[in-house]
Amino acid sequence: MTGPYRRCLTILADGARPDVFQTLLTEGKLPAIARAMPTFRTGVTAFPSTTGPAYMPYLTGRYPGTCNVPGIRWFDKQAYAHPLPSRRKYRSYVGAETFYIGRDMDARIPTLFDLIPRSYNLFNSVSRGVKRRHNRTWFSRIWYWYYAHLTDHWNLIDQAAGDKIIRLLREDPEFLFAVFPGIDEYSHLASPFHPQTLLAYQALDRAVAGIVRELKSRGQLEETALWIVSDHGLSETHTHLELHALLGDPFYYPRVLFRSGFEAAVMVSGNGMAHLYLRGDRGWNGRTSWEEIAARPDRVIDRLLERREIDLVAGQAADGSIVVKSRKGEGVIRGGLSYVTNVSDPFGYPPLPSQMTDRESLEKTFATPYPDALAQLLQIFRSPRTGDLVVSATPGFDLRDRYEVPEHKSSHGSLHREQMMIPILTNLPLFDRPIRSVDVFPTTLSLLHRPIPERIDGLTSAPSFD
Repeated sequence: MTGPYRRCLTILADGARPDVFQTLLTEGKLPAIARAMPTFRTGVTAFPSTTGPAYMPYLTGRYPGTCNVPGIRWFDKQAYAHPLPSRRKYRSYVGAETFYIGRDMDARIPTLFDLIPRSYNLFNSVSRGVKRRHNRTWFSRIWYWYYAHLTDHWNLIDQAAGDKIIRLLREDPEFLFAVFPGIDEYSHLASPFHPQTLLAYQALDRAVAGIVRELKSRGQLEETALWIVSDHGLSETHTHLELHALLGDPFYYPRVLFRSGFEAAVMVSGNGMAHLYLRGDRGWNGRTSWEEIAARPDRVIDRLLERREIDLVAGQAADGSIVVKSRKGEGVIRGGLSYVTNVSDPFGYPPLPSQMTDRESLEKTFATPYPDALAQLLQIFRSPRTGDLVVSATPGFDLRDRYEVPEHKSSHGSLHREQMMIPILTNLPLFDRPIRSVDVFPTTLSLLHRPIPERIDGLTSAPSFD
């Protein structure tokens, strides 16, 4: 089978919101993107909606839970219970441990870098499978980030990404994945709507203009599939909760060295969600069930939900189902997809069928304040590294304070709409149906006429070209 696309360029605009993108496009402030990528969709990302894990759907076609990387911070109870030393007992991908993210993924899952050998990578930590000589920022990335963190000059990295893409196009890659971090970082520093953040969108537009000129000069524009996507949205944050303080003296980052004797671990991701791990009757061996936690005398579930900063709490029942509870109500999700509520719906959903397919669940919840939450909670609990409890913050609040420097004025990671909805822009025709970030992977492979691995979580979202 032959077709018009010989290469694919995916730009991940970290933290871009679909409503901001749409407004800037309508106002004519992103002219290069409007011309180059006329197809615009609002899609839904994966939970947790946070940098790193939410890159994986684009590169593997699987959710973070399927990849066994359920957050930017996690604690592996089973590994911790083992007496021998191991580097895989707990993790934070903020800092030097970012280099471990590829090896922490399920080794059986191939990435696009594995499947397309002539692939290149820029400023992306999820780089397993890319050849070292094609991973042009493997080591320099951490120094770019360190400089930008100290100076707040994230525009320098975005400009470098655009320049490096143009140079790499001259090597005729079949697949190129590049991250632009400026939108996300300026959103954290100020707001998703701050003038400096909006300038980062316009800087991306200038980069696209240069990329298009290079492709045109090489006669390759019409045969190149182009994507601009995001890993998460953000919502403005006015109040921070030090979540770990609610559990006494737990294990948490950065207080991890030489800790022992703790009864809980708290791992926050994107600051809008967290994994809570509880030492149970079996010590640290295995997940503590929802029923066991609900029977604890410390009333941890109820105490969490007494806090206005906490929106939802979920856990896994003894039968494998997922229980989710909010101040609105309680629901039970089972694979397949079965969903029943107890008295009232914890998400405030309108009446839903008790039995749905995965895609029906997406369609029926897509326009709600919690798009795709049922499927997303099912997938995150596939990972044995997921907490006994998963906490999702209320918009306007997040779950980390003292150790977040500089202070975050915007947050992500939660199941709420503002943080889960993402822009997807492309020069391809896409099917007129709700789209997930996990659908971009099989679509890319299909357009490049590469075989799609079995048992992925995504679906092809564009027609084939014969």
